Amino acid sequence: MKRDFSTQTTLLLAAAILVVVNLIGLNIFGRLDLTDDRVYSLSRASKDIVQNLEDPVTITAFFTADLPAQFASNRRFLKDKLDDYRAYGGQNVEYQFIDPGDDEELRGEAGRLGIPPVQIQVVESDNVQLKNAYMGVAVEYENNRETIPVVQDLSRLEYDLTSSIRRLTRSEKPLAGFWSGHGEPDPMQNMPTLQQNLSTNYDVQIVTGEDLTGTNRPDVLLIVAPADTIPESDLQALDAYIMEGGRVGFLLNRVAANLQAGQAVELNIGIEPLLANYGIVLAPNLIMDEESSVVTVQQRQGFFNISQQIQYPLFPVASRFNSENLMVNRLQDLMFYFVSSLDTTAALPSGVTLEPLIYSSPQSGLQQGFFMLQPTQTTATLSGGPYLLGAAYTGSFPSAYTPGTTSVPTRLVVIGDGDFINESIVPARGSNAQFGLNLVDWLAQDEALLTIRSKSIAPRTLRDVSEGMRPVIKYSTMFGPLLIVVLFGLERLRRRRARKIVVM
Repeated sequence: MKRDFSTQTTLLLAAAILVVVNLIGLNIFGRLDLTDDRVYSLSRASKDIVQNLEDPVTITAFFTADLPAQFASNRRFLKDKLDDYRAYGGQNVEYQFIDPGDDEELRGEAGRLGIPPVQIQVVESDNVQLKNAYMGVAVEYENNRETIPVVQDLSRLEYDLTSSIRRLTRSEKPLAGFWSGHGEPDPMQNMPTLQQNLSTNYDVQIVTGEDLTGTNRPDVLLIVAPADTIPESDLQALDAYIMEGGRVGFLLNRVAANLQAGQAVELNIGIEPLLANYGIVLAPNLIMDEESSVVTVQQRQGFFNISQQIQYPLFPVASRFNSENLMVNRLQDLMFYFVSSLDTTAALPSGVTLEPLIYSSPQSGLQQGFFMLQPTQTTATLSGGPYLLGAAYTGSFPSAYTPGTTSVPTRLVVIGDGDFINESIVPARGSNAQFGLNLVDWLAQDEALLTIRSKSIAPRTLRDVSEGMRPVIKYSTMFGPLLIVVLFGLERLRRRRARKIVVM
């Protein structure tokens, strides 16, 4: 009888293929990332930065060994990221992991680098105990250093690492200015989250009209909720700034509303004709939306005043964004505080384009002329939406003060609410602060950082199914794989018997 070596040959061939693939993998780097945001792969911006390094970057990760599972996964994720950086940066990216343990010298070195021990809960001998652990990273380039004290938010890890390398390797930070002198809120006191996050990649300063000219003018200007009339000299300085290519974010209140007083009036601060000259018109209205935040009201019931939370349509929560624009395409929602709409019928100057960013829901309406702010009296019909709440304008804008003059190509962003990033009015929300960062990056044309920041790590959830389908899915997942194995075995047995009959 002729001996059949097909099975042994197949196994040997498979083993040889695996060996060859592993040898190739030692020299050629690649990864198949099937996540929605490609969170396990470096973005183009990160690759470009490390590939263009002129000198080596040294990354030292102080990580305690044998961490509990929830923290050990952070270490694995960090190591995978650093492997990616080294794969694309070559010899200009070096990294090492150090476990300080009980070594006082290593602990002291971690402290000098700005990496403190953090307390974590561990289970030892069936008891929950607190243990000091190190989970920080130091990035060094030439004689400069950046530190990530604790690796905790994995969705920000690549952004933090790339931003650190970028800050270390460029000569100076761009300047982001907050306009002041017209009743604007103080960014240090009223926008601490935005101000602190901006300061990692920008020099953040308070500027006046006089600062908009000269070599020290800001690269990006934010005009947030001015409440007083802007003098003509400042408007002329602003127009000249835009003519020279200055990029501006206008976060404006078109209606001055006070919920406690129950009053609202149209707000004119003198900037409206300047914006209209650029083709930008904020309507003096207030948008009401079925998708909204809640407010607490006191209602009389018998002898008692009862606190009750009710939906307040004048505090819209926008969740409809332009999926093509990096500023907003990864946002979950934005909470507004008395927002006005942009007039989409306004004529745009030649060479200027409008890109919508944020919409209210279809179940939204507006108040205009006479405003009713009391939560129990806002009875306007919630229909007629969606309304445009924010937009980006790009192109060459005509000067309002020098006829026939147009600006060099630049960018403007207009939002019909100046308070939504003011944390003293609207509680700090992740999406609101993130949009503020995205807005500045887009104005500064630093879109590379946008692509990194927009990544999110979130578990994929199953879609809701009917009650009848649930047992089908349950038992299919339980017994389906077993059935496949049994059918495969039966088919293999049938082929063996058929082969024996043929040989005999």
